[in-house]
Amino acid sequence: MDDLSVMTEIENHHLENGSAVRSMVQNTPRKFHLTMEVPMCLTMLSLSLTGAAVSNILLYRTCLHSLNHPDSVCKVFLALDKTNQTDELEKEVQRYATVVNTVKSIIEAVAPAVLSLFMGVWSDTHGRKPLVVWPLFGMAMTGMMLVVYSTMNDLGPWWLIVTAVPYSLTGGMIILFTGAFCYVSDVTSPENRSLRMTILGASVSAGSVLGGLFSAHLLRAVGNVYLLLIGASLNVFAYAFTNIFLRESLEGAIQGRLGTLLDWSLVKQMARECFKKRPNFGRAQILLLTVANSLTIFILYGSMNLEYLYTREKLRWALKDYTLYSALSTTISFAGGFLGIIVVQKLLKIGDLAFVNVAYLSMIVEYVVKALAVSTWHMYLSSTISLFKGLSSPLLRSLLTKILPISDIAKVFALMSAIEGLCPLLSPLLYNSLYECTISTFPAAFYMLSIGIVCVSCTFIGLVQYFRRNVSTPYERLQDSPTIA
Repeated sequence: MDDLSVMTEIENHHLENGSAVRSMVQNTPRKFHLTMEVPMCLTMLSLSLTGAAVSNILLYRTCLHSLNHPDSVCKVFLALDKTNQTDELEKEVQRYATVVNTVKSIIEAVAPAVLSLFMGVWSDTHGRKPLVVWPLFGMAMTGMMLVVYSTMNDLGPWWLIVTAVPYSLTGGMIILFTGAFCYVSDVTSPENRSLRMTILGASVSAGSVLGGLFSAHLLRAVGNVYLLLIGASLNVFAYAFTNIFLRESLEGAIQGRLGTLLDWSLVKQMARECFKKRPNFGRAQILLLTVANSLTIFILYGSMNLEYLYTREKLRWALKDYTLYSALSTTISFAGGFLGIIVVQKLLKIGDLAFVNVAYLSMIVEYVVKALAVSTWHMYLSSTISLFKGLSSPLLRSLLTKILPISDIAKVFALMSAIEGLCPLLSPLLYNSLYECTISTFPAAFYMLSIGIVCVSCTFIGLVQYFRRNVSTPYERLQDSPTIA
């Protein structure tokens, strides 16, 4: 998935905790070697391998236990190949399964939304490694619970929600990606940071592509239970690798207890720095860039569970069709990331903001094509058109690290993480409710909603470009000023 957060190192950081104030110094960049790339690739490989299979199990259990159809009828939802004989049943089952998915998404999002308020700034003092180790442990536990759930055919669809609890309580993908990019930011220099971030993103894409390519084949060879067992094993390996082999990236980090995490002074400090007045509409620039990026994450969390259901309903796709499309689509996005950063932007000298709007415009065209798709090749065309869409989020985060004062970077990214933490809590409610209401009339309505949201993001980026029209250099840093609006 593209849920990616970019953080940079902090030169000086002051944490308020009673009368104690501690300063952090900038880290020394280290020689390149694989760090976060390994666990992130394994995690995304697991997610991509098992994602569609879990969806099929949910549809099957919904049909069998909640709608009380006979097993002989419901087994069609576990098949790799799809027929057109169950169209009405498909709509009925999808409506109910969408409700289950909505509740599951809320459970998965509640704890990360709260933790994201604290953990970004907390990690500046207590280190980055906990931000990675904790979520990976939760994912390993969730993976093992999914295996147990898949073996117990008497459990209905609502029991699937229980498997989301460890994932949620340990921070989920929001905290994992925040920690991963914090870690990489700590061990890189400003000169090679963009490339290293791209490599980390490439490892995520590689895991997604490999999972998409092998998912249907492994499912046919070993079945649902063993496929989920493979996915759980990958999560365990990712956790073990990180816990054993990765050393803390933040020099001088202090080991922190759980009691030091839920410290509201961290939230107050973040809010004070993010919302203070700055010259040249600096405060507005920060908030517009933060919200524009978060809207992209909002679309991702809202639509990622619906696209498989949409292609089943609209194009009569089976699991193997969707996993192949997902793998190729991720490959295209992966290639677009390297092409965009290394070739297009450097050769054509396109600024970050201008390139972000190019990415947004390509997303609009992509969603239009998908909404109007009547054939399989239309979906592949849409992914080709949106070649650079995956660059919008990394470029916005990279821009913020270049224009923010060093001492404010962590606070602004903590705010961004907090807003992104709300996305998986709110967007599934909106998207799933819309899909449930329109599945019989216009199932592509959620794509039209996405178009509207991207248009808002384009407007925000345009406003930032207007505010920065008189800067002497493209990445002139915003200044602190308590008196100028």
